[in-house]
Amino acid sequence: MSDHLILVSADGHAGPPVAEFAPYVDPEWRDEFAAFVGAREAWRQERNRSMGLPEGDELVHALFGEQMVELYEGQPAVAGGGVAGVHDSARRNQELEAEGIVAEVLFPDFQNGNEPPWGAAFPYPDTTPALRLAGARAFNRWLADFCAELPGRRAGVAIVQPHDIDVAVAEVRAAKAAGLASVLLPTGDLDLPSYHDPRYDPLWAAVVAEGLPVTFHSGGTPWEGYGSHSMWVTKVEFMWWCRRPLWQLIFGGVFERFPELKVAFTEQGADWIPSMLQRLDEQYHSPFERGIEEKLSKAPSGYWASNCFVGASFMSRAECEQRDAIGVDTIMWGADYPHIEGTWPHSLAAIKETFNGCSAEQIRLMAGETAADVYGFDLDALRPVAERVGPRIDDIVTERVPPPAEYPDVDFALGKVSGMETGRRLLSTMFE
Repeated sequence: MSDHLILVSADGHAGPPVAEFAPYVDPEWRDEFAAFVGAREAWRQERNRSMGLPEGDELVHALFGEQMVELYEGQPAVAGGGVAGVHDSARRNQELEAEGIVAEVLFPDFQNGNEPPWGAAFPYPDTTPALRLAGARAFNRWLADFCAELPGRRAGVAIVQPHDIDVAVAEVRAAKAAGLASVLLPTGDLDLPSYHDPRYDPLWAAVVAEGLPVTFHSGGTPWEGYGSHSMWVTKVEFMWWCRRPLWQLIFGGVFERFPELKVAFTEQGADWIPSMLQRLDEQYHSPFERGIEEKLSKAPSGYWASNCFVGASFMSRAECEQRDAIGVDTIMWGADYPHIEGTWPHSLAAIKETFNGCSAEQIRLMAGETAADVYGFDLDALRPVAERVGPRIDDIVTERVPPPAEYPDVDFALGKVSGMETGRRLLSTMFE
């Protein structure tokens, strides 16, 4: 076994400027797409106006406060153009190798003016299931090309719109044929029934047959309208919508019918999992539930252990200290490149802080081996890259020490960074 850590990010974001999706749009939707690009610009301007943002500001300015944006943009890696890796393959590889990251799982983006068209992955007003399907297909084609530029080191997550199950099954097969590694399903689409509905069974059968895990990622909330208040509400609900499929799949008997189905919950934290599993287990064992133990052979925590994973992006030390309750072999670390709330460009310092007190075996699992198993990376093929750019495992393993009582200008309690903004300040003030 190499003494270098095979560091795999289970959460990265990619996408070109929206207009550059044009060649990937189905021909029958090209005129509609041209109109969409203009309508999207009007939508962007109205969003900024409603929030009091200066003309030209992008979504990152709407999502985060001025202090955080200035801090993020002032870092040399960001000021030097490192964010261009969101669509520039060579620049992306340069930035990630500098972080010791040898492979990553890729999701759509929306912080950099590059979200999939027509709200295929993230909230957008005045759209339809047909338009979202067209946008998903355009993104999937672009992503397949982008992943092919670095074979074996990028696992693309295809957007699948399951309004028509037969179409969705075909999209799953197309994703597999294109070399994509997972399926992203919508979580806040009010046109869709919940995932406990048996109508989805052919879809679950298809992803199992193709060997593709299903991933639920934060951000797919319903459109909440304009203005700062809408953004604040949306950010609260990011997490609820993308966690909701867990209890739908468990109590809907989906894991019982499809025991080989793998499901990951990404960029939505990890500290919610122990308490949620406890709550679900209590319901399972409750005398108020009729016949549940006859239909479900395991308690919810059992299905979590056998079928579920968490893409624990920008994981805090406090979350890591719950690893036994979450399941060490279910945790997948992620950098969330190139997002402001992620660990780039401080990933090595961040993982050393996060994995404080973990054993080498635990770190190998959480930092790469579990993600490789879930998303199909070849560890033997990645090992030479890790030996060239990855950190030595001995440089990451440390004796457990209590978190400092106080970081400069950072609110810190019980070892847990209190929020994404504080996380960015922690990395900036402590590790540069």
